[in-house]
Parts: sequence; structure tokens; C-alpha cells
Amino acid sequence: MIRSSAFLSVISLLAVFASTTVGAMAGESDYTQQRQAILHAEKNMFIGSQLQLNDREKEVDDIVLKIKKSELQEGYKNVSSFLAAQHFFDARKKIEQSEMFSIIKKIPKGGSLHTHYLSAVSVDFIIKNITYLDNIYGCDLNGTFKLSFVNDTYKNTSCEWKKLEDYRKQDPNFDEWLYSQLSLVVENPGEVYPSANTIWAKFKKTFSTQYDMVCYRPVFEMFIYQLLKELYLDNVMYTELRGTIMPLFDLNGTLYSKKEYLEIFVQVVEQFKKDYPGFVGVRYIHSVYRGFSPDDLRKDLEDLVQLKKSFPDFIAGFDLVGYEEEGHTLFEIHDVLMDYTKELKFFFHAGETNWFGHTDENLLDAVLLNSSRIGHGFGLNKHPVVEKLARDKNICIELCPISNQVLMLIQDLRNHPVVGLMANGFPVVICNDDPSAWEATGLSYDWYVAFMAMTSEANGIQVLKQFAINSIVYSAMGDSEKQVALSQWERSWQKFIDEILALYANKV
Repeated sequence: MIRSSAFLSVISLLAVFASTTVGAMAGESDYTQQRQAILHAEKNMFIGSQLQLNDREKEVDDIVLKIKKSELQEGYKNVSSFLAAQHFFDARKKIEQSEMFSIIKKIPKGGSLHTHYLSAVSVDFIIKNITYLDNIYGCDLNGTFKLSFVNDTYKNTSCEWKKLEDYRKQDPNFDEWLYSQLSLVVENPGEVYPSANTIWAKFKKTFSTQYDMVCYRPVFEMFIYQLLKELYLDNVMYTELRGTIMPLFDLNGTLYSKKEYLEIFVQVVEQFKKDYPGFVGVRYIHSVYRGFSPDDLRKDLEDLVQLKKSFPDFIAGFDLVGYEEEGHTLFEIHDVLMDYTKELKFFFHAGETNWFGHTDENLLDAVLLNSSRIGHGFGLNKHPVVEKLARDKNICIELCPISNQVLMLIQDLRNHPVVGLMANGFPVVICNDDPSAWEATGLSYDWYVAFMAMTSEANGIQVLKQFAINSIVYSAMGDSEKQVALSQWERSWQKFIDEILALYANKV
């Protein structure tokens, strides 16, 4: 096990201390030496500590640690100035001015493994590039504003649609209002969202607002392409996207089958790879809402198994999504899921909760059902046996720090329970979840808050390098693909090292 040598060092130290009283110590130097030995042993247990840095990487590590410590020192003096501990809505624009953030932006981050694609394209792009297209309409349906493309041939009768251009003629601030329907960001989140139930209700509406709009085939293609571009521009080379199979349509009345939907999806990915050769690819994790009945779930899984035969290298597996406090627990449907463990890989959300002995038990079932990774895993530290089982099975945690804060699992990310897992060498990958909902394009914002709030002052580029490597090693790619991706990433990493050394040549 990767942490064995450091772990044994700690055990040896504890054995020595157990046989030594404070009064029996040789003196101050002995006490200080033992203290330093413990801190050193703990540092060697933290995620990434086993990576060996070359001389040039060590130089960059010195640069990064100097910048990190400078930002931390400001926080030590006045915690209200520490950006990574503030609410993301308040801190985002300031984070963008951070020197540490500018370096993280440059890092080749490997893959984005937990991204819901319907909430992963920047709202600015949607407003400016999609909502001004011809034939786009809007309407209020039971308190939710919905967008769709409609004409005389393709008639969506679910709502009383009105052209967006008419909304704009009536209200010069319509775009600003529409923005608020697609984003959770507000100036006073504590007042607007007094509880997790409140913000989840608004969060679910953002998906409903754009769902019909994205079902229009030309927009779907534009949407996926832009999503990949926003990741690529943030130095992400691969992604696994969670979503459902959408009922695509054209305005000539054409409706596309599930297989055609996936074919179109794959075509967009292949075109993007041609346009941006450094991008490795995409896998699709089929996701259904937790409210599905067991019979509907079984039918959906049957369909997915058949579709996977046609798209074996594109469909990665299956997940259940939605507010974990609602819908079915994994245990309630485990008998259905067990029938498909040989045909499908699972990537379950589990433990995205503050409860103990309730919703958090999804973690146990995720592990028993051999989930390849666990989304969030927020409650895993409450279950030491489950944690050990997950470690033994080499199940990685998909850490989504900004999501956990915005959706009100935790206020101050310094107290995030996954810190304890990382401190013990547990495999973690940094993910962005639903970035457009909180205006966090790409992965860099989540990397920044994780690095600044969830790692020690002494943790430098080793942990950042491990985050990137984990995103490839724990991906759904095949072994040969992972080797190719790792080789390509390593070249990008060395270019990053060279770039930082050149940039700071005269600054350090």
C-alpha cells in the first residue's frame, strides 16, 4: 500500500513515545526532534507525498509554496481575508486575482471526472450565443421558466410559448433576469437560501429551465462542443460527463432515438478532438434521478446494457443523481442494481449528506456494489469500516468542494471531512460537479479552494501533481488509453514546469 512506509514510521514513533515520559526525555532538543519527526511522518502520509520531484520540479515547488504561504499568512492575520474559506459567491472574483489561482490555471489537470453536462456550460455563453438564435421561445410552467425551440413544424404543446425577442422588447433587463434563472449566484446567499432544501429547489429549476432548449439538436451539438472547449481552455484533457439520454429533435419534426442521440454525442466529441488534438476524449456516465421506480430503473438499465454493446468505448457506466435526501436509497434498489454488476460499472453519488446513520449509509451500498468511484463521499469519515473497505477496493473519492459549500453541506472548506482522508493518503480526484450554476468555468476554482483550504501549508506541487495523475488513473479509460494519456499529460506537466520557471526567473 502506498502509505505503508510513512504509516509504519508513525507507528514506530508512537511506540517510542509510549515508553517515554516527558520527564524522561533527554531535553528540549529531544522533544523538538520527536515533534519534527511526527510532522514529517504525517506529511509523508498525505496524498501525493510518495511522488518524487526532480530538481526543476523542486524549484517550482519552492515558488508555489512561497506564494501559498503568502496567501495563508494573510489569512492567519485576518481570516476574513482568506478567500478559500469564504462563500464562493463572495470570493470568486477575488480568487481570479490571486497569484496562486493564476498558477493553478496553467496546470495540466488531466481529467474532469464528475461533471453534469447540463450544468457545465457558462451562463454567459448560453445567454449570448443560444438565447438569441431564431425560433427560441420561453414560458412559465408552474413557476419554472422554460426555454425551447418551436416553429410551425415542431410544436411543443407543454406550455404557452412566447418569443424571447418579445420578452426583451417588454423588459430591457430580461437577459439579467434570465441569467438569474440559470445561475444560483446571489449577493446574499445566506438570506436567499436559508436551508439546503431551499437551494436545492432552485438548483433543480436551473436544469428544468434549459432542458428543452438543449434537446434541440443544433443546440445540443453547440452545447457539448462549448462544454469541452471550456474544459480544454482550463487545461483539462479528458472528461467523463454525467447526464441522461435526451429526446433530441429538429425543427423539421425529426425525433432522434436513444442510439442516434449517442451517435450525435460521439460525433461532436470526435469533431472536437480533430479541432483540438491535445484533447484525449470523453466517456458518458448515464444518470437517472433517484425518484425512479424499481421497474422503470430496471428498464433503463436494460436499455443501457443494449446501448453499451453499440458504444462500448463511450458509455462508462451508470449513476443515480439528485438530492440524496430525496428518492430511493441504494439499499432500497440494491436487488435491481445487483443484477447488472457484471454488465455495467457504477459511479455512485454517495454520502453527500450531513446525516449520520441515515442517508450516509448509501456509502456502504456503493462500496458493496463495487462502485468504481464515489461521488462526494462527504460522510465517509463517519464509517471507518466502510472507509477501509473502500481503500482496500481502491475506490477513489470524487471531491467537489465548491459544490459542497454552495449546496450547504459545509460553510468553511477548511473543515471538510475529506481533508482527513487525504491526510491518510486516500485516493481523491478534484471535480467541478455543476460549475455553471455557480459560475466556476472549468476545474481551476475547485483546485484552488482544495489546495488552499484543504491541504497543509507544507503541501506543494506534489499534491497538485497527484490530483492530476489520479484523474487519469481512476478514470474509466482502458489501461492502454491511460498509459497514452499519462504520457501526454507528463509532457504537458514538464512544459508547465518550464513555463513557471521562466515566468518567475527574475521574481524569486
